[in-house]
Amino acid sequence: MLPIALILLRVKLTHEIYLLFLIWNLFLAYIPCLLSSKIKTTVPNTLSFYLILLSWLLFLPNTFYLITDFIHLRHINSQQYTFDIVLLSSFTIAGFYAGLLSLKDIHLLLQMKYNRQKCWSIISCIIYLSAFAIYLGRILRFNSWDILSNPISLLYYSSKSIFNFDTVLFTITFGSFLWLVYNIFFYLTNKTIIKSW
Repeated sequence: MLPIALILLRVKLTHEIYLLFLIWNLFLAYIPCLLSSKIKTTVPNTLSFYLILLSWLLFLPNTFYLITDFIHLRHINSQQYTFDIVLLSSFTIAGFYAGLLSLKDIHLLLQMKYNRQKCWSIISCIIYLSAFAIYLGRILRFNSWDILSNPISLLYYSSKSIFNFDTVLFTITFGSFLWLVYNIFFYLTNKTIIKSW
């Protein structure tokens, strides 16, 4: 609720709707959370199970995409610049948290079927695929809906960009950052603290 409150406060103070699109981006970021919660109650190896899982995979990059919205930061005056940094940070944290929770849901689901090493291999692949998708979204300006509305163009440019150095560099760098953040999050949220009285 904090990011929403901050963006509405910004609209009231500045009388402009600039950055209001962040609400939509945050909404998209929470779709994977809803899907990963739904899949936990879905019968495995059914059509609905795989459809939800595929949808989750397609929407997951939206959770981490919010960090790239810092490119919209512009300097008008020091006060507003500082406020916008806090605003964008709050949206990024909210999006990241949704993504990490959602990824953990799927990770725990995988643990019911696979060993630890295989689970981490799958999760790592998902993370780097998400980083590649974020490149497609931020640099090539595709979005999750293009898989339905513009699949041929998406497939063409995705295949073409795989061999591009900038694409590979972005995917490895951003993917490694996401991988590190998720590892820390997974460790901290699974750490059992034993208190001795």
